[in-house]
Amino acid sequence: MRTRLMLDVLAHEGVDWVALIGPDALPIDFAPKTHDVDSAVAMWTDLDFLVEDTPARMLVRTSEALMISHRVDEDRLLLIHAGLDVNVGMLRNTLESAAQRIIDLA
Repeated sequence: MRTRLMLDVLAHEGVDWVALIGPDALPIDFAPKTHDVDSAVAMWTDLDFLVEDTPARMLVRTSEALMISHRVDEDRLLLIHAGLDVNVGMLRNTLESAAQRIIDLA
């Protein structure tokens, strides 16, 4: 079921990959499997630790892409990499919904 939720997020226009990050700063699961997400996940986890409070959501925009995260629970978060032409509000809503559904699976 978790894989299906991740594939639903991946199906949104402009999303390149989606990863579920665990407490050990490693991807628990990611899609598509053709991408190497380890370095992006490690970088994102380091950014997450820089702030005093644990952020529920973060967005980083570069000249080439967006990365958006949404916290699932205290130990896990969903992270996506997408193009600049995506609807950020829609993706945030999608991530929030997927995070809630992942919690319900536990």
